Amino acid sequence: MQPRDERRTKLEAVKELARRQEHDAAQELLQAQDVGYTSKLFVQALFPYRNPDNNERKITTTEGTISVYSPNGLPYGKYPRLIMAYIITRAVANAGRLKEGKVNHEEARRIPLGHSMSHFLQAIGITGRGTGGATGNLSKIRDQLLRLASSAITVQSDDGVHARGRNTQILEDWNLWFDPRDPNQGSFMESELVLTPQFFKHIAEAPIPIDLNVLRELNKPRAMDLYIWLTVKQYWLAKNNREAYTFTWDMIAANFATKILQTGQDWVNFRTEIKKAILELTTAWPKAGITADTNGVTVTRTSPSVQQKPPRPELD
Repeated sequence: MQPRDERRTKLEAVKELARRQEHDAAQELLQAQDVGYTSKLFVQALFPYRNPDNNERKITTTEGTISVYSPNGLPYGKYPRLIMAYIITRAVANAGRLKEGKVNHEEARRIPLGHSMSHFLQAIGITGRGTGGATGNLSKIRDQLLRLASSAITVQSDDGVHARGRNTQILEDWNLWFDPRDPNQGSFMESELVLTPQFFKHIAEAPIPIDLNVLRELNKPRAMDLYIWLTVKQYWLAKNNREAYTFTWDMIAANFATKILQTGQDWVNFRTEIKKAILELTTAWPKAGITADTNGVTVTRTSPSVQQKPPRPELD
């Protein structure tokens, strides 16, 4: 029999090798994900910026309403936006593999999260050492995952004659083995999410290419939402052969206001927050082509932050 100290040394060596492999795998995934994807559902400021008082958020648009509900509490802030970018990017990659016949529909809907929380954090672009405890960012990220897991989105419209709508649950199943007290603690079982067929189809049929490096450089969730919105508007300008377009403050509020703007001061505060978000965005993406003045927000045609086209799978 081997001496106890020798066995312990070998066990520690195996653990260290596993940690290095997890780190290398996460770095490879991070480097491969310069081009990511999001969904048109998230062009709106779908998730709140701060922890809300209730479990439902409703957004009114010119086409109807979008509502998101979660019994675990609504996802909010920066982390669910990074998580959703990761989920959608992996789903689009899986859609490409589905088209090539490398996976079936059930396999394509599975989104791996890694064998440790540390691996997952690196994969979504959170670098550096996380903080544990009840108030640390590791517990918050785990909480945001659970909030996302139970979220459902309802899109509906009603013109008084014709009413239509659709309910979309994001996840069908989730299996998490993350301990925020020890993010490097590996698990024999890999954590994973399973998208509903409906949400996977929605993503695969109309993904929006984004630059994940730009998204990760943004610290404020409003700036992250503005980046996704601006990416769509740049494609819109190119498609319609327009050099620039000014979106009125009413139009901007319809996308980004988190409450009804009732007073003049409400509007002043809102415009100030949007200008702060524009400053942060143009620092990360200098050629964004976006400015703000008293008339509204002007988007000037420039090259989109990414050019890559997503795969187009043939779905039933």
